[in-house]
Amino acid sequence: MRAEEGIYAIFAKCTHLGCTPRWLAAENKFKCPCHGSGFYKSGLNFEGPAPRPLDRLKVTVGDDGQLVVDKSKILRMEAGPEPDEQHPESILKA
Repeated sequence: MRAEEGIYAIFAKCTHLGCTPRWLAAENKFKCPCHGSGFYKSGLNFEGPAPRPLDRLKVTVGDDGQLVVDKSKILRMEAGPEPDEQHPESILKA
């Protein structure tokens, strides 16, 4: 996602039971089709049974200037603080 804070990559796996949430552009949110968890664009959970925000992936710029999303580096988000505050390395300042 590209936001005012920078660029970040959301790991699209619901933190409730591992379903794949869908992006609903008209509602500006991710929504889990199985159990109803809702997540803001930042990944922060706000409705349904999900106990914490969606996790993020590490984002960097490669030597060739290309955006690199490291799928081997999942940054676990905890309940409470905004995702942007938990893992500064999850945001590439643009």
